[in-house]
Amino acid sequence: MRYDRATGSRWILAALLILLAGQVAGAGELRGRVVGQGDAGPAVVWIEGLAGGKVPHVDTVLTHVPGGAFEPQVSIGFVGNDYVLRNEDDTLHNIHLHLRLGYQKAISDRPLQLGATLYNIALPQAGTEVRRPIKRYHRYRDDTGFIEVLCDRHPQEVAYVVIFDHPYAAVTAAGGTFAIRDVPAGDHLVRVWQNGTVQDWKQVEVKDGTPTAVIIEL
Repeated sequence: MRYDRATGSRWILAALLILLAGQVAGAGELRGRVVGQGDAGPAVVWIEGLAGGKVPHVDTVLTHVPGGAFEPQVSIGFVGNDYVLRNEDDTLHNIHLHLRLGYQKAISDRPLQLGATLYNIALPQAGTEVRRPIKRYHRYRDDTGFIEVLCDRHPQEVAYVVIFDHPYAAVTAAGGTFAIRDVPAGDHLVRVWQNGTVQDWKQVEVKDGTPTAVIIEL
């Protein structure tokens, strides 16, 4: 049987189109708003239990700004990218990343107060920038937790980072709004972090090709 190159190419193209159509057709968007009590600050919203999905190639930037604060106060990161640690203030700072170890409270009478140190980087002057990798064990799990960011010289300066190994997460913007795109269609558990506390909100049905809007009241 003779191979027809033109026919073969058409079959390959058709198979690729079917594959791409399947990838697009089975997903939707979860969007909405988180309503907290008072000035609770930004929240992190994510879909629990979804494995896979290509994480975005976006680094997590933590900056000491003039006046003694971190920006942003709350951020997310994705395994395989970098933390970008910056100082824009004309004084010595450090950025100390602690991974909270939630399981220690259950098994130890003397748990580590701040958890395990991931990185502790000195930033001696304005314009200093250091990059460090976001590793898999940094990701959020109930037995470890979120990352608390401190400056040892200025303990009032604090920020928070939640790390994921999937793309189905977002930080709320002004007004508490958020959007998580390309979520596989189906019923999923939505979880929320705010002010150091994680809550299982509820099961939400994400529909194929249609935005699903929710209001998350905490």
